[in-house]
Amino acid sequence: MAEHRMRLSEFTAMVRDGWTDDEIYRFMTHDLPRRLMGMEPALRPAVLDERPPVTGTRWDGLLAAMVEHLAELHGIPLPAWVDEPERFVQPTWIPIVGEFARLRDLAWVPAAFLRHGVVIDPRSLDGRGGERHAWAPGPRANP
Repeated sequence: MAEHRMRLSEFTAMVRDGWTDDEIYRFMTHDLPRRLMGMEPALRPAVLDERPPVTGTRWDGLLAAMVEHLAELHGIPLPAWVDEPERFVQPTWIPIVGEFARLRDLAWVPAAFLRHGVVIDPRSLDGRGGERHAWAPGPRANP
């Protein structure tokens, strides 16, 4: 059975196609790491290296931060496109405000997200593939 090759342009297509913010956020923070870590390790660098189109929205910063975070976490070479100026958000953006209620969560936001100007609740990142345990304070607490 042939493996489906994930493309980062699938994630930017969501923005173009008018998905809701919650849907885009969920797919960028949950689906991307899950699908990447489900691939053969030898295929991962090529997937991350393929430059996705710029949408002209803050989602460009979130996607770049997610890719940078995964690359650093899993020892994948950092793609050059994540350093493009349009991949940084100014002013700093908190995509899902309702979930980000505790100041202590700010201390656990992975560095790649802070660098790109996107502050996320790290508990919202996908727990599969080893991502969560590298940087989150533990199991998701009840609000």
